[in-house]
Amino acid sequence: MDIERLGPAAQEQVLQELARRERLANAERRRQRAAAEKAPPGGQGSRLEEEYYRAYIWPKELAGQVAKVEHHRRFELLPPAEYCGIRLPAAHYTPDFVIAYANGTVEAVEVKSHFTRTAQRDYIYRRRLFIELIARPRGWVFTEYIEKER
Repeated sequence: MDIERLGPAAQEQVLQELARRERLANAERRRQRAAAEKAPPGGQGSRLEEEYYRAYIWPKELAGQVAKVEHHRRFELLPPAEYCGIRLPAAHYTPDFVIAYANGTVEAVEVKSHFTRTAQRDYIYRRRLFIELIARPRGWVFTEYIEKER
């Protein structure tokens, strides 16, 4: 269709409708790609991570709400350094999932059992550094899922 023959308001309306249809088509393509895989990827993490993925992330992927999921993406919190002759290794944090949603929101998810949460004494400090240095400045959401004791 030759939209240049239309008035400015009509042209804008047509362009908005074309953009809306393109967004819907992209969401449908993502949904079909996810459905074609038949099942969520497994064997990449703990049993609890896989359960969380199947219960919370996979349904959102099928609905076209999720644009991308990264599993165990590693972030450098502090670079390696040396101080008074002491070698200081780099500090890293690796959330279980980094989820980019179709609406532009990004969420970092940490999945832990109650036992692991209490056993990893440095976790609360690495989590705090990740939130303050990475998540908060970028406007990301941070979700911590702690499985209750069985």
